[in-house]
Amino acid sequence: MRCVAAILVGLVLSVASNAAVPEDYSFISGDNLYDALSQESMVLQGYTLGVVDALKHSSNPEECFVIPLRPDADQVIYASFLNYWKDRENRPARAVDAIALMMRLEFPCIAEHSKSTQTNKNSLSRKN
Repeated sequence: MRCVAAILVGLVLSVASNAAVPEDYSFISGDNLYDALSQESMVLQGYTLGVVDALKHSSNPEECFVIPLRPDADQVIYASFLNYWKDRENRPARAVDAIALMMRLEFPCIAEHSKSTQTNKNSLSRKN
């Protein structure tokens, strides 16, 4: 039931996030988001998914990230956020910035592009 509620909140936030992200989109700090995710807050799990969904289509390579393609991607994102910021004292003042930075560094587009390019090269070399 908790997972369904988190997904519903994420969907609501993602529908609202189809427009450009306004400056006041972040209503919570990186520290407070870390604490809430540590306590498995379903509301802020949904918020996190909404932010990830809103920011995932950046055309700027420096701001690009991929969402893990796994059935438990939501849990992977929460755990990655907590692991990434665990020992860092200077979390961003805005939760949106904390989420975006973690996603760019933990799930970069470049690595995904390199993996798919390498997979294609390996497939081609086996055929030859």
